[in-house]
Amino acid sequence: MEQGPKISDAEWEVMKVVWDHAPMTATEVLDLLPHDQWKQKTVNTFLARLENKGVIESRREGRANVYSCLLSEGECCRTEGSHFLSKVFRGKVAPMMLHFIENEELSDDELDELRAVLERKAR
Repeated sequence: MEQGPKISDAEWEVMKVVWDHAPMTATEVLDLLPHDQWKQKTVNTFLARLENKGVIESRREGRANVYSCLLSEGECCRTEGSHFLSKVFRGKVAPMMLHFIENEELSDDELDELRAVLERKAR
């Protein structure tokens, strides 16, 4: 299993904003999150946790911290995907893929992409 930081669901919401817009301040992060669900103190707490986990870093500019990414979204997705695969599908890729292919709607483009990947893997 790929090792990396464990990111909570709420931390993922914060990180999606940071990945899309970094570098940015905590106030800027809050501005891009749903205001009915988030408060500044909560955002600050999650940013501190993510910094402690090594996902982001901060530098002081005037009175604010400016946050930048240390790990890419892809790196965190690989880690989270490995945890999910291990926990839910006992580390087996084929049953996971079959589950999602059989139970989710896929566009023609997504099906074509899956076919292409499987053909490349078969070679």
